[in-house]
Amino acid sequence: MKPLSKIVIFLLLISALFVQSPAQFANKPQSFVIANDWRFKTTGIYYSDKYLMGVLKAIDKAGKGDFMISCGDVSPVDASRELISEILGKDYLWYTAPGNHDQEDTTYMRLFRNMNPDGGTLPHIVRKGPKGCEETTYAIEIGDCHIAFLNIYFDGKSDIGTDGDIIPELLEWLEEDLKNNRKPFTFVVAHEPIIAIPDMDNGRIRHQGDSLDKYYRNALRFQKILKKYSVTAYLNGHTHCTSITKINGVWQIDAGHAYGVDDPYPEFLFEELSECVAKGSTSGKSAEQMIADYFYQDSYSVKKVLFYTNLTEGVSYKKIADEPALKLTIRFYNDFKGNLQLRQKYIDTFNQNLDVNQSTFLKIFLEKPAVKIEVYRNDSKGGPYRLMHTEFLK
Repeated sequence: MKPLSKIVIFLLLISALFVQSPAQFANKPQSFVIANDWRFKTTGIYYSDKYLMGVLKAIDKAGKGDFMISCGDVSPVDASRELISEILGKDYLWYTAPGNHDQEDTTYMRLFRNMNPDGGTLPHIVRKGPKGCEETTYAIEIGDCHIAFLNIYFDGKSDIGTDGDIIPELLEWLEEDLKNNRKPFTFVVAHEPIIAIPDMDNGRIRHQGDSLDKYYRNALRFQKILKKYSVTAYLNGHTHCTSITKINGVWQIDAGHAYGVDDPYPEFLFEELSECVAKGSTSGKSAEQMIADYFYQDSYSVKKVLFYTNLTEGVSYKKIADEPALKLTIRFYNDFKGNLQLRQKYIDTFNQNLDVNQSTFLKIFLEKPAVKIEVYRNDSKGGPYRLMHTEFLK
């Protein structure tokens, strides 16, 4: 299928979805789900319960609420929308802000814009974004809830112009939006935290100093506006670390990631490679050929395993070239298969070098006197999700 045809079908899908009326949400307690940062874990080798599919099935089991919010890094959004429709229903409402990885690819951002052509296509929109990011910044109202979605990569002209900042033009738009809001529950959504907070379970911290706090003056103005207009909470992703924290009077909820399997770990990688090699034996392909096929589908993730097991001898997974990394992958497979001592060494080394974060989704209940948050997490290895924490915004 030609790319243009795919985009047309995606537009038709978006315009055909969502026939809910505001009355649907009246006279009943509202709840919604937050899940984000699953990046391309939707199709191909990732069309599996180990990844986003498993997250969505767990959401369905826990109760999918009235709609879902994502805080970015969910590209390609057409594939994400398709999988959400498959598991949670084609009329299930889904809204998202763009993340840093979404805006890195022009095709991904074109699909993002096509979710909301002209800024008013998605249901329940009450305000378009400023000129230059009309489609990717917007505000919605559903029942008792007002939610503003911000594209923090907007530079005043282009919706992919910054590395994550709340510029004055965006602040002005947000303040005007919040000033006119009369709903009792108000949320603001963007990709990056005001300041990175350690994960609530393992204490891991990522993106400290290079989130919104990189431009601290704008971040401070942003925080003051949230406080001035009594925003219920600021919702974000980016760090892959889950936290619920009150920062100078403003609740910040970091929803972590919904990868399913956070990073491939040694046992998982070996299992995947073994399955590929077994398939190759029936098709006449060698083990090395099948390992190469698997490697090139997601070399980045494989390189991370090699790096954290010390096989790259200190060369970062972001810098090691494909050819030497592939040779190390074949070595890893053979060692893991034939040497129990090396197998255990790889597992122990990986666990010592990396604290993986559990895949997570949150369920928000709009209750008085305090909003309730349920935190569901897996074991970071694709296992089942369970309710881990219940918190209240007081």
